[in-house]
Amino acid sequence: MKAQVYRNLDRPFTLFGIRGRYIVIAGVTLLGVLVISLIVGSACNAFVGLATALILTVAAYLTLLEVQQRFPEKALGRRLGAMNLPKFILIRSKVWKR
Repeated sequence: MKAQVYRNLDRPFTLFGIRGRYIVIAGVTLLGVLVISLIVGSACNAFVGLATALILTVAAYLTLLEVQQRFPEKALGRRLGAMNLPKFILIRSKVWKR
């Protein structure tokens, strides 16, 4: 008996090389870059604001790709889940025993 396997279920959603949960972080970063470039653009002039937006967008994209390679999506999920816990709860690995 043959079974059809959907290979996309194994892979996370990808947008411009940014995977899964990192897309939300990329959106928030892009919003921050937009706000900073609008502030700089209104303080100086439109060209400086546009140049600032372009430089910060490229730098944020490259930084996010580097962070994504260092910390996998599963580790990011654990980190975000641990941030919501109270400080008195200790999180230890199962392999680390005392």
